[in-house]
Order: sequence, then structure tokens, then C-alpha cells
Amino acid sequence: MASDRENQMVRSPRIILGIEEIETLNRIVNAYLEFAELQAQNRRPMHMTDWISKLDDFLRLSDREILNHAGKVSHEDAKAQQELEAYRQHQSSLPESVDEHFDQTLNELKRIEDEAKRRKEGDDA
Repeated sequence: MASDRENQMVRSPRIILGIEEIETLNRIVNAYLEFAELQAQNRRPMHMTDWISKLDDFLRLSDREILNHAGKVSHEDAKAQQELEAYRQHQSSLPESVDEHFDQTLNELKRIEDEAKRRKEGDDA
């Protein structure tokens, strides 16, 4: 069964995308596929070089940067970022001191309440 963390992130050795980034990417892909369908509907012959050029134009039109190289993040850096994010997620799930104090106070109140009930039952007897 997938964890919440795995449901929130899509992982590969080189790419870690959050939900918002995936939604943005999905919108871009859907819009580009609509464009491709219009090209087919208009019976425009397109070759792979045409598609590459049109995709670059499409991304520029939507104010996106075009990556002209393999990227700058190494596999080790991506793995380190992934591990750091997992550590931060784990740390945020741990109880903070205020939570511990709150739980202690609740337990103390329950103990006092139980003691008061016992005393009242003893007085009524």
C-alpha cells in the first residue's frame, strides 16, 4: 500500500515533482495534445522535427523555459534532496513539546476528575 508521502510525490532517479508541479505539467501536456489534435484534424503533415519546434514554440508562448542540456542535478543530489524531504516529513510528524505538555495536562485533568468522582461516590455511600 502506498504511503501518503508516495501519493504526494512522483519519483524517478532524476525528477521529484510535487502535486502542484504535476498538475501544471498535466495542463501543459493536455493543451499541447489539443494542439496536436487540431493539426491532425486539419490534416497537416508533421514530422518529428516539426513537433520539436512546435513544442519549443508552445512552451515559450506559455512563458516556460526551454532546457537545452541534460540538466544540472546529479543522481546523488536528487537522492540527497529526496532523503532530506523524507527526513523533514518525518520530523514534522513527531510530537512537539507543546503537544506533549497538552497530553500531560489532559491526563492530569482526567486523573483529577476520576479522583473527584471516587470521592463523591464515597461521600454518597
